[in-house]
Amino acid sequence: MFGWKKKYDPELDEREGRHVAAEQTELPLDDFMTRLIAQELPVLDSHDRATVYRVLREYTEAGKPRITSQEDLPEEVREIMDL
Repeated sequence: MFGWKKKYDPELDEREGRHVAAEQTELPLDDFMTRLIAQELPVLDSHDRATVYRVLREYTEAGKPRITSQEDLPEEVREIMDL
């Protein structure tokens, strides 16, 4: 959906465990942030979820780097998710 495919990292697997579902997404997020967002999305209403998807899509299309922490999330997403 967003054009990013995650790669399996055996070293990371040894430290943090493997999360296949997070690896199969095409989000501009690392595995930890993918899991964090996935836990929070069901709490949001459909309008806010659509906004999060749109902002992440625009982030990817702008060619920005992978998001690895809450501070790296776009401001609009942080406000919606109250982070």
